[in-house]
Amino acid sequence: MDKIYIEDHVVPQLFTTAIEAYEFMHKNHKKGKGYDKLETFGLLWGYVIAAKGEQPAKVVATMATVETSAIRHNEWVQPDFDSIKAKKEFFGKYWPNVELVGTFHSHPYEDLDEINLEKGWRASSFDDEYSDTDFWPDFHKEISPEQPLLAHMIVGITKLNKKGWAYPSRLKGSEESKGYVLSADNRKLWLRGHSTVMVEDIEDDFYEFSDDIELDIPALETRFL
Repeated sequence: MDKIYIEDHVVPQLFTTAIEAYEFMHKNHKKGKGYDKLETFGLLWGYVIAAKGEQPAKVVATMATVETSAIRHNEWVQPDFDSIKAKKEFFGKYWPNVELVGTFHSHPYEDLDEINLEKGWRASSFDDEYSDTDFWPDFHKEISPEQPLLAHMIVGITKLNKKGWAYPSRLKGSEESKGYVLSADNRKLWLRGHSTVMVEDIEDDFYEFSDDIELDIPALETRFL
């Protein structure tokens, strides 16, 4: 089981990006039609600690950036790979100690019933559509083929009928080690980790989706106390 470690100051970047795309109208120009409840997309930066003996590989995210060029929709988001490659090249030249270690994007839902029904904090996976579990391996191969492991975060978000507060807690059941959920004012938020891994092959390496991860955000609970 690989591990994803999110440093404390990255968490508000993930939450506020999802909140902005969900709650505020986005327009192409002042008089244009606006849209809210949009998905948004960003990148995780940091470093990867390779597996050593019985110790699993570990992704450490120290920074997050938002892809403002991504095409956003209520049910999908499409990042621009050229933009991502340019950022990766820029970081590599001026901050070579920081690597691209993953992605994050939001899953917005109308209400609590809908996100609970759809398990909207999980990666989308559809037999007849291009979903998260299809996109992430393609992203890994196209953008960071040299990386053995990438983290992928889902930020689930929905509104609540009344203002409330709930301390962060782990997800339930088999997902307990993979994510968190919390309520803040009139919204509820989820953070759920996934990964893609490089599989070495004699003919050609390939990349596959993995849900065998453990998400660790040690400062999250103390931050909201």
